[in-house]
Amino acid sequence: MAVSKELSRFTRDALVAGHSRAEVAEVLKTSGWSASEVIDALDAYADTPFSPPVPRPQSTLSARDFFVYALTFGLMVFGAIYLVQLLHALIDRAMDDSAYRSLYTIRFAMAVLIVTTPLYLWLTFRDRRKLVADPALSRSAIRRWLTYLTLLFASTVMLGDLIAVIHAFLSGELTLQFLLKAVVVGIVAGLIFLFYLADVRTGDAP
Repeated sequence: MAVSKELSRFTRDALVAGHSRAEVAEVLKTSGWSASEVIDALDAYADTPFSPPVPRPQSTLSARDFFVYALTFGLMVFGAIYLVQLLHALIDRAMDDSAYRSLYTIRFAMAVLIVTTPLYLWLTFRDRRKLVADPALSRSAIRRWLTYLTLLFASTVMLGDLIAVIHAFLSGELTLQFLLKAVVVGIVAGLIFLFYLADVRTGDAP
């Protein structure tokens, strides 16, 4: 939640004047500010005896970040979709000799992966090198939003995959071919989820 300039200025002035955090919180709540607004206003400053109060690092936002991170996450999603399609087509050809149409899918998916995979890996490793050199870059608001959207996307796919398997089982339509395809979807989505979950935990570490 964004803290208004007036609230932030009052909080800073009150802390500079020597009022305790409890006193500032109480007077703000009495004046009609919500508990979440009060917490955000106080959390904007480090809880130290230093005066004036020390501001905490804030999230950053830039058009460049949007372009780089949107491109990176877009390549990841696009590549993951066609990786699944490629593996599904290979399963079809391995288990069904009549699956001639899968040849087109295999060729097209390979073409997509040949283009997207090197570019995604380059952008990802480039981002990791920059984060090591300057950890402040992890506070990019765009980066965090797209990371959590990716986690949401991956977890939704895994849940849908599990639902599809259970439905096929209850319907008596669970074949080895279907199960292998479901495993492929689960593994790809699971690896993406774990990779970006580790990224979030690293960014949240003090």
